[in-house]
Amino acid sequence: MNKTVKRGPPKPAGRAKARGAKALVKKAKGKPKGKAVVQTANVIAKKSVKPALKTRVKNAALDIDTGKPIKLKKGPPKPVEISATAKAIASASSTPNDASILPTDISVLAYCRAGFEPDLLAEIMSRMAATPKASWALPSSGFVRATFAAPAIKRLHSAVHEPMVFARQIMRAGLFPVALGTQDRVTPIVNAAETFLTNLNLPSVSAVWVEYPDTNDGKSLSKLAIALQSRITQQFQESGKISAQSGKRLHVFLTSKSEAWLGQTDIEFSSSWPLGIPRLRMPSEAPSRSTLKLAEAIHVFIGDDDERLFQPDMRAVDLGAAPGGWTWQLLHRGLYVTAIDNGDLRGELVDNAMVKHLREDGFKYRPLKPVDWMVCDMVESPSRIAKLVGLWLSEGWARHVIFNLKLPMKKRFEEVERCSMMIDEALGNKAERAVLQLKQLYHDREEVTGYCGFPPRAKQV
Repeated sequence: MNKTVKRGPPKPAGRAKARGAKALVKKAKGKPKGKAVVQTANVIAKKSVKPALKTRVKNAALDIDTGKPIKLKKGPPKPVEISATAKAIASASSTPNDASILPTDISVLAYCRAGFEPDLLAEIMSRMAATPKASWALPSSGFVRATFAAPAIKRLHSAVHEPMVFARQIMRAGLFPVALGTQDRVTPIVNAAETFLTNLNLPSVSAVWVEYPDTNDGKSLSKLAIALQSRITQQFQESGKISAQSGKRLHVFLTSKSEAWLGQTDIEFSSSWPLGIPRLRMPSEAPSRSTLKLAEAIHVFIGDDDERLFQPDMRAVDLGAAPGGWTWQLLHRGLYVTAIDNGDLRGELVDNAMVKHLREDGFKYRPLKPVDWMVCDMVESPSRIAKLVGLWLSEGWARHVIFNLKLPMKKRFEEVERCSMMIDEALGNKAERAVLQLKQLYHDREEVTGYCGFPPRAKQV
């Protein structure tokens, strides 16, 4: 099976051609300078991972949640299984000070949706197959930073070049931050950037992006970022360090007005949007904002194959369609849609000749004949949706599926991998030629979106 679940979707291959919608290291002693306080992951673990609480009463224990007594078994306790996410959060509990960071170490910087930092760190650790020497994965910060020992460089290529589930943008980064003055912030950045690029053997870059976390605090840096990007780009142009043929991009990531981190991406293997956030227009005619989720999914998963895989007169089924955001997106690509939902559709979808609305259970509906596409945005447990996706594809009821997994509050990285395995097992022998991709889109919340299907085989010459 051509499977890219741990990596997320392939890089966007350009703008989607939608026809209807265009579509954390605190030092052992003393406090760090600046406003950005760096905490060890041990502190994070106390905030994020709650152990099972039991109150011992003589020969019994009371479960804090239920208040019911629990019988205590004699003998040594059984080993407690620790999730990959918990391991990731605790990975920097022995975080060294700056002196132990060596010039040969490898640092990675990634952006994500606020609240999913531990999950992203777990994914990065899995991809790098190593525990970081130091890391920052503070919940709600909107980014993750991890530094690995030199041997991890052999895994760096797959970490930053192959798409990931929870990373909006991921890059090779500098080992230390750039301290910014209050009067001149450009010169420190330019000087540090020149050294950073020289160490990477890069004489030039195609562009300079100055970015910030996608959080309320981060957005307060947007005006500063715009001003800095213009001035830094100008200095790079004057020194001949901007070249359209470079294929590399320099990132300047502001964590505060007094600190920035440097990063570098390959344009071909990275998000084409600043901050990794797509700019999609909300169609005024669409019945719900969920239409943007499907538009982004098509842009991320399908890219330039949009027109080839979404052709007029194709057939699609939308499970859990109401009020019709996903159906609307398919309709405006010229597809005939069977909308399955007991709820009502809205707007132009009502009494539309290209939309057939059936008030049925999306889990029980079966198409009379195979369709080109099945899309599903039902609010259900992720495992149940994964089984449904596997069923539709294994039975040949649809050739392509775009679906949404509503994730639990804990162990989200593990849940994504579990659902991936469920789909893989359901496909059986068909898994070898199927493509499965999962990604937390910008328009996703506590969820991820996935694509699974059988792309057309290349024609033999």
